[in-house]
Amino acid sequence: MSRYDTEEEQVEAIKAWWTKNGTQTLSLVLVGVLAVSGWRYWTNTQYIESVNASTLFEALQANMQNGSFGEVSRDALKLIQDQPDSPYAVGAAMLYAKYSFEKGESAEALTQLNWVVNTTEDAQLKHTAQLRMARIQADNKDFDDAEKSLAALANSGLSTPEQATFDYVSGLIALAQSKLEMALVAFTKVVKNVEAEKNLMGLAQIQLDDLAQ
Repeated sequence: MSRYDTEEEQVEAIKAWWTKNGTQTLSLVLVGVLAVSGWRYWTNTQYIESVNASTLFEALQANMQNGSFGEVSRDALKLIQDQPDSPYAVGAAMLYAKYSFEKGESAEALTQLNWVVNTTEDAQLKHTAQLRMARIQADNKDFDDAEKSLAALANSGLSTPEQATFDYVSGLIALAQSKLEMALVAFTKVVKNVEAEKNLMGLAQIQLDDLAQ
């Protein structure tokens, strides 16, 4: 028996996973990327611009973690608009996408993530944005678009945790297409992935339990 009796409850569980794990995962990615690309940006632009962008981004991260990103959301958009070549603008777009998703504005979240995919040269950040796009598209039942997003990640050298998200979305797509065996394989991969987020493993197990009925 599924732990969630309705489709709406499963959607809420997915959103809860995004809210709980999205900030931590995103922060880990951004710290690594900005440590390198932020320095490069600093050395190739005026000092004051880079310092302002860095300071603003730190404030955006702090507000996101405190649940008050709405108070500085306009600052995030301004950073993206004023300094689009800055790695901090890419980070701001990722944060704004998460904020938009949590508000139920999935179209805006997808717009920001698509901008990141087309802007950043960092492979890990691009993977993160593409996976989040696929996840939102699958949640919205836009399975054709989700499949295209996943196809763009084929043979791209995903990390083990990223592969778990890839497999989960693949399972959702297969399930929507009534390809139950493919869905079973995909969700099983998530459950057996020792580096998958625990909540994501739980969601995959729910799907497996439902398939077993």
